[in-house]
Amino acid sequence: MNVTLHYIGKVLERPDWNFPTHQHGHFSELIFVTKGEGVVTIAGERYAVQEGDLLVYNKGVIHEEYSSQNNPLGLYYCGIIHPDMEMLIPLESCPVMKTKEHINTVHSLFDLLFEEAQHKRDQYQLAAYQLLSVLVIWVHRLNKENTIFDKVRNAETLAIGIKEYLDIHYLRHLTLQDISTEFHMSPFYISHVFHRKYNDSPINYILHRRMAEARQLLVATKLEISVIAHLLGYENANYFSILFKRLMAESPSQYRKRELRERINL
Repeated sequence: MNVTLHYIGKVLERPDWNFPTHQHGHFSELIFVTKGEGVVTIAGERYAVQEGDLLVYNKGVIHEEYSSQNNPLGLYYCGIIHPDMEMLIPLESCPVMKTKEHINTVHSLFDLLFEEAQHKRDQYQLAAYQLLSVLVIWVHRLNKENTIFDKVRNAETLAIGIKEYLDIHYLRHLTLQDISTEFHMSPFYISHVFHRKYNDSPINYILHRRMAEARQLLVATKLEISVIAHLLGYENANYFSILFKRLMAESPSQYRKRELRERINL
């Protein structure tokens, strides 16, 4: 296999780390995420990345990377020259691969490759070549295993999908992790695309959605406030009332009285 290591480096959990739009004209690049999470754009497509992901940038492909500030990325990156291959992976392949049960193998290859390049011991170039060759083999293997890994959908479409999911499941006390698990994306990216579309967080949207239902029940029924609280998933009616007042600037009973002065239920 005719491959040459052009460079190798690593990033150690820097919250402010990012690399704006750029491309590599004569070599490809691999990135292996060792910790944290972030968002990358590859050939115009956005991807949420997290620990264990292997990113492949074919030469000439425009890309950019941004780390999560709350859970910053840790990663290895390396440039690969491969004159006998036009691309490391086919253009139609997803450039973000899940290493899954192979995470330790891939991590070890990057560890060893970085160590050889750093210390330059006797015959380090031969060792680096052999390690890089094995790493490229794993890229090809993972590319085949990841054929079912879907590209992250258009950000706006994704945000709409998240909202639809929340509208259906708003009675469940979902966490951001629950939502990210449902969509197979990181909490960071879920929050990012949802806020950009609706200028709100998913969790705050659920709360407002639940309170909107409470308002409807308060004016359309004669149910006791404790029953309404229970229907909306709150075992503690006082806690429900506190949340309601925080959002509506009046208690549930005050809201009901005021609204019913202007409304006649038949």
